[in-house]
Order: sequence, then C-alpha cells, then structure tokens
Amino acid sequence: MVIQEINTMDIASAQANVWERLSQIGNSNQVGSAYLFSGPAGSGKESLSIQFAQLLNCEKPSHQSCEICPSCKRFQKLQHEKLTIIFPLPTPKSQKKDDNSDDNNAINRKDLELVTDSIFKKSEDPFYKILIPKANRILIHSVRELRRTLYFKSEPIGRKIVLIFDAHLLSAGQGEAANALLKILEEPPGNTTLILVTDHIELLLPTILSRCQRIGIPRLNDGFVGEWLQMKMVKESEIKFLAGLSRGNIHQARFLIAQPIGDLMKLVGGLVKTITDDEPDQWRKFTQTYSRLAHQEPTTISFHFMLLKIWFRSINRLQKGIHDLLHDTSFKPIMDRILRENPNANFSAVAFELEEAILSIPQNLYMPLILTNLLIRIQKHLNP
Repeated sequence: MVIQEINTMDIASAQANVWERLSQIGNSNQVGSAYLFSGPAGSGKESLSIQFAQLLNCEKPSHQSCEICPSCKRFQKLQHEKLTIIFPLPTPKSQKKDDNSDDNNAINRKDLELVTDSIFKKSEDPFYKILIPKANRILIHSVRELRRTLYFKSEPIGRKIVLIFDAHLLSAGQGEAANALLKILEEPPGNTTLILVTDHIELLLPTILSRCQRIGIPRLNDGFVGEWLQMKMVKESEIKFLAGLSRGNIHQARFLIAQPIGDLMKLVGGLVKTITDDEPDQWRKFTQTYSRLAHQEPTTISFHFMLLKIWFRSINRLQKGIHDLLHDTSFKPIMDRILRENPNANFSAVAFELEEAILSIPQNLYMPLILTNLLIRIQKHLNP
C-alpha cells in the first residue's frame, strides 16, 4: 500500500540519528532484553518501535528491513507470531474493588472488536494512534497473559517482541500492572525484547526505568510535518499555520487538519485572551469547563493546552528574536500586542506551567484547584 510505504520510509529518514542507532543494535549480536522509547507526543516512537521489531526479525536485514520477506510482510500487517502489542484498555465494569482476577480484567466482545479494528488501522498507517474509548490504564490482565505465554518455547528463528504503547499507564491505579511487568523485566525470557513506548517517562516506576535501555526520540522537524500535510492535500496557504501549531507532533497535525482553520484560530485566540486577562468571570467559566473536560474528554483538554503551550513558546521565541512558523501567520499581531502590554513577561515559564497542567490530567488530580493555580501562576509570569 502506497501510504504505508511512504510512512515507513519517512520515519527512518525523519529520525535518521535514532534509526542509525537502532539499525546498529539490530545488526549486532547484542540486542537487549528491554528498551524504552521516550520523547514528545507524535514524534514517531510507535512507528520506530514497529520498524525496529521488524528489523530484528527480517530474514535479510541490513540498514533497514527488506520489506519483502515473509517475516516483514507479516510485521507490516502486525500479525507476526513473534509480535505482541499491549496498550491501554477500558477497566471492565464487572471489576470488583481490590479484585484483580483474570475474569474481572478480561476484555469484553465490543472492546475486542475495537481493538481488532485499531490494530488493522495501525498496520495501514503506522502514525495512527490507538485510542480505545474509556481506556485509562494498561490492565493487569494484559501483563498476566503476557507472562503466561512469553515463556513458552518457540521456533529458535527470529526474536519475540513485545511492544507496550503508552507504557506510563502501567502505573495507573495502584500500579499492579507495572509491578507484574517488573517481574518479567527482572527475569526476562531468552531471545525476547520488550519495547516500552511513552510520552511521559516521568510517570514510570524507577525500578522499570533502571531495567530498560533508553532511546530518546526528538520531535519531528517542521519540514517533515509540512511534507506530511502536503501528502494529505492540505492547502499550501495553510501549511505554515498547521505545521507551526503541530510543533513536530504528527498526531496533532492529523487532528488539526480535521478542524476548520477559522475555528482553530478562534479557539486559540479565545484561550489566550482568557488566561492573559485578569477577568474573574472568564476564569470561573474556564475552570468549570476544563475541569469537566479533564474527566469526560481528557484528550480534548490535553489538545487545547498543547495548542496554548505551542503558542506561548512561539511568543517566547518572538520576544528573543528567534523565528518561528507561527510568526508568519495571523497570530503575529496578537503576539505583538501582548509583548507590548507585558514587556517583562516570562513566556517560557508560562509554557512550562501549561506542560505541568497537561501532565496532571492522566493523574486524576483535583482539576479545579490545578486550573485555578495555573491561572494565578500565569498572571505572575506575565507580570513579574
């Protein structure tokens, strides 16, 4: 399929330094038992992990996998017998408090259909993000099933690969899934490699971190995102605006192209006005709205705050005389006005506060307090 060929070629070239390291590992006789792929959201970590897994099982490996051997073909469909993929799933409604039995953690039929469909979409597009509705943790059942099957004897040809997407959600709840995985990492089965993939390395247990070799993956460059947007038939006049808001996040770029440009500009402009103005009524509405979203639609609040963070990073660069793609858009006059009104503002600190707020969303903290403190701290950074 043409799209898949473009994506798999692009991720190796877009993350050339990372892929060089991975290909050296893959062609050595010293492949580790556990790796941690960490970096910004939408930087191609999952796609790289799949390509690395495919390389480790390619029948004719070189710098890259051959793409044509039977093993590569099965990996392209994510249906290889040596491949296991684990990702967050909904907590079963039947689960009783303090009951971690397999029956209570088993996935239901409806969710199983969603999982099957999501894996198919992932095989068609490596940049597709698997997001099962109401999935907020990696289930203990998933790790127990992995432990049950991982130690079975198998054909000596090839290497067993376990990909754990959104690995930070191993620690959700009481962290029972993380503790179960730790037992595997402490005594890994032979000829097996586990690859944990996460945007939030800080949420993983230190004991898990210590048993993984870390592969840091930087954000994608604006040029790659621009090319991806062109491939998606985005208007040339909109590419700088969308690439600037994407900030190297291909998931964000995908979400952005589904939104009318006018609505995006109105959304960002309204959010900037709300958090930079000292208006109690607007603050109250903001706190109520986003406290509800944090509970009901966490991906939406994360997206909105990510846009804000990118906007403030851009105005910080403008303040320092460093060019940014958003400076070539209609946001520039608004940035100029806020710079005039807040000449001593620490915009970098504002972006950091927004990042901290994003990190708090999956932790199920008390959001009204988090958001109120966020607004107060932003005002202090604007008027130090």
